[in-house]
Amino acid sequence: MIGLTLEMPGAAPEAASAVCGTLGIEHRVIDSSELLQRCVIDRFAATYAAGMTPNPCVICNDLVKSRVLMNVADDSGFERIVTGHYARIRIGDDGPHLLRAKDRSRDQSYMLYRLSQEVLGRFSFPVGELSKKQVRRLANEADLPAADRPESQDICFAADMTEIMDLIARRHPEALEPGPIIDGDGRVLGEHRGIAAYTVGQRRGLGIGGQDAPFYVLRILPESNALVAGPEEELWRDECDLDEVRLIGSPPGECFEATVATRYRGRETPAQIQLIDDNRASLRFARPHRAPAPGQSAVFYAGERCLGGGIIQPVAGA
Repeated sequence: MIGLTLEMPGAAPEAASAVCGTLGIEHRVIDSSELLQRCVIDRFAATYAAGMTPNPCVICNDLVKSRVLMNVADDSGFERIVTGHYARIRIGDDGPHLLRAKDRSRDQSYMLYRLSQEVLGRFSFPVGELSKKQVRRLANEADLPAADRPESQDICFAADMTEIMDLIARRHPEALEPGPIIDGDGRVLGEHRGIAAYTVGQRRGLGIGGQDAPFYVLRILPESNALVAGPEEELWRDECDLDEVRLIGSPPGECFEATVATRYRGRETPAQIQLIDDNRASLRFARPHRAPAPGQSAVFYAGERCLGGGIIQPVAGA
């Protein structure tokens, strides 16, 4: 048994090393910064520049964390990989299934939907059976140095929106060029400060008073560097298209029903998923759903089980 820390922003190798010392096991630090930069951070900035809102943790779990951990395990002759994700794995007739954590307030299955059954078959998520309070209590009972360590931040490579904007400015300065805010008829309402500073459904920061009702970002148009704004009722969608679809195991059929979360810890809604090919699907909500934001993931659930998901695409013709 060894303990492993991936060297990336927000990592705490000293804390992990102290825990391993208490447990009497070897601790290694693996430099994953180049892979994180190429697979996550560059994509993160490019997604904003394309007028969408990325979710880097979803991509990181798939393209960085799971890959590095499996490579180290293979090279070192280890079969099992244990992480602190709040989710569960159960073996079904067709292989491993990904389940929600018992503590729904901590559930991270949304962030793991891109992991294949081959990958899930190597992993264990023991804290998914526990609450955060139970985890801290067990860590304190074992005198682990990190028992009372503060919660990690959502995005490891940027502490706040200022750092995010700086990161985008270095890679895609065009995404921070001012441009028009227009209504659905093309009438100019004001000026935005750069499309990367906005997401679909956003109300604050538009600076376009004088309307009969509050206006929200309805669409982001990178090709014309414009935001389309309008009243809240225009945020509600009957359907959306998905790309980069990943399914955990065989789907219930080419067309199936599930509950769908369109953002992390967002409210789920019943929907019908129609698979188009191996990578694409269309999603029709059972009732209108508010502001599914392009770039975010729509994740499918059947009860406790996560079936997979895909990345929400911009509205056709927008």
